[in-house]
Amino acid sequence: MDFAIHSLSEKPYKISALSELTTPCLLLFRDRFDFNIKRMGKLLDLVSPGFPIKNIWPHVKTHKSKWVTRELMTAGFQGFKATPMEAEMLIDSGVETIFIAYPLLPAEADHIASLVKGNPDKRIIVQAAHQDHATYLSEAAEKYDIQWHFFIDLNVGMNRTGTDPEGALGLYNLTKKNERFKFFGIHAYDGHNAFFDEKKRRETSQASVEILTEAVRRFENRNISVPRVMMSGTPSFLPDLECLSHIDMDADIILSPGNWIFFDTWYHQIIPNTFDVAALILVQVMDRPNPKTATLNLGYKRWGIDQGKIEGFSIEGMEALGWSEEHTIVSVPHGTDLHIGDYILVAPRHACSTVNLWEYFAIIGPDGEIDQKGCPIDARNR
Repeated sequence: MDFAIHSLSEKPYKISALSELTTPCLLLFRDRFDFNIKRMGKLLDLVSPGFPIKNIWPHVKTHKSKWVTRELMTAGFQGFKATPMEAEMLIDSGVETIFIAYPLLPAEADHIASLVKGNPDKRIIVQAAHQDHATYLSEAAEKYDIQWHFFIDLNVGMNRTGTDPEGALGLYNLTKKNERFKFFGIHAYDGHNAFFDEKKRRETSQASVEILTEAVRRFENRNISVPRVMMSGTPSFLPDLECLSHIDMDADIILSPGNWIFFDTWYHQIIPNTFDVAALILVQVMDRPNPKTATLNLGYKRWGIDQGKIEGFSIEGMEALGWSEEHTIVSVPHGTDLHIGDYILVAPRHACSTVNLWEYFAIIGPDGEIDQKGCPIDARNR
């Protein structure tokens, strides 16, 4: 059966054996997933010819999956970004370079230090922005007799974590004589740059890169080498790369978008015609309380509501009217022949928070065949 969501793609989503799937069900369309991987390389070449795919470190919070991680590794991705509780999933997947992009408090520092100690063949990198972070890391390093590779976390406008350029240099000076620390570079995540207006995104990228450049220059003026800089989410990675490509610096450039591999309707509206929405939810009509509405067997226990209501339906003109934990009430466009038990394909508004609500996803092949019914989301609930 073909499911068309014209607002997302001219190409229909195909599922050939609907009765073999228990709804609601999270689906990953393999052809869209593969397209996104190839598309990433092409987009990088358009902005910065020759930019290596290995310098994209995808954030795994979007998919939380060993299967996806290994597919990305096969495609040439080498480093990955994660939150603390996703580290073990990456270790089990065979990843050798893991960046824990999260300020570690004492218990988390202890946990990650134990992973560093137990996996000497892995390079597990952490971040710090303030003296307290360095203290927690130092204490954990002493306990486990390890050395940290660490990014200094720079605030480039998101105002969530990080320090300013002067503070970055101060933290470097604080740790430079401590044998438990090895400076790895500057991390400058710009997750605030998700504006719908392209000009505004470019201006915000320029402003973020200017703050990053100021920090790098402070280091260079004191003959301190900055080996790497890392920045970017999915909406900002292309304008960030364009800005960074015009900056004269010796640091290796690493970008860390995550959402792009599954994509969603929110980012499709921000950066249309970049990636395909690859992860969607198959649902069924469970009731028709009146001629104008239908109730789906899907509630916000199964779709992330943090960025607003779901809005991509395989029935054109359908709209979410109300929702609860187990149900979503939708409008039924006039003239639509819709019955209890009918299937509808729904695109999530936010892939990252939606995927975290599922135990597994089914992989759908290019002709609609079910390649795998239960591919685990190994690091969910974390």
